[in-house]
Amino acid sequence: MNVKKNLQFIEIKKENIFLDIIFQDSAILILNKPPNLVVHLGYGHTSGTLLNALIFHYKKNRMLPRAGIVHRLDRNTSGLLVVARTIFAYHYMIRLFQQRKVIKEYDAIVIGRIECDGIINYPIRRNIYNRTMMAIGIGGKQAITYYKIITIFRNYTHVRIRIETGRMHQIRVHFSSIFHPVLGDHLYSRGIRPNVTSYSKLEYKTLIRFYRPALHSSMLQFVHPITFKLQTWTVSPPMDMIHLLHVLYSEDMK
Repeated sequence: MNVKKNLQFIEIKKENIFLDIIFQDSAILILNKPPNLVVHLGYGHTSGTLLNALIFHYKKNRMLPRAGIVHRLDRNTSGLLVVARTIFAYHYMIRLFQQRKVIKEYDAIVIGRIECDGIINYPIRRNIYNRTMMAIGIGGKQAITYYKIITIFRNYTHVRIRIETGRMHQIRVHFSSIFHPVLGDHLYSRGIRPNVTSYSKLEYKTLIRFYRPALHSSMLQFVHPITFKLQTWTVSPPMDMIHLLHVLYSEDMK
């Protein structure tokens, strides 16, 4: 049997997709990922991804593993993402993530009122009934999430989150586990819905139309692979979350 004739290779397409670059030098890129952008190629996603965009705008990244992508955000999570531009920077950043030396903070709006800061420390594993989902469970990998209250609204809470580990869907699974799922996260909502009967038509429409988890990667901090200086990058949430917060503040002031 001719093995070569049976091998099939996927041609990765270069695509001119806009990238919001926050910082770049010869070693790394820091970009602000919009919602509804898939990071990696995968089943059902062979185009329109961040990887396709990277090899268009940064041709040398095609020679790097995963085009230099060293971590990911969920498709509908917005915010800061670091990409390596050299093989040294790639392995350096992978090692920093493995050693938990990259500090990541997120903004989220969750359902319900959380009255005080806290920590969620539950192991996370694959959901045995749905392999595309994650779940809390014995035998899972350690996952630690810290959160701080920013604003308590009538039926929601704006929290700032710092994750010590980087498990798949970690924030969404953890907040679902304490019965405060991320607003707009239909996958992990557990049927929990806020009481919207007392809200105005404006707030009701805003909440109903918010199509994605209200989750944004707002801060990255790590030691730079060339300068070896501690650097911090921050970015504000996108307009959909800003509008949502504006509506929540406005309604609570009435």
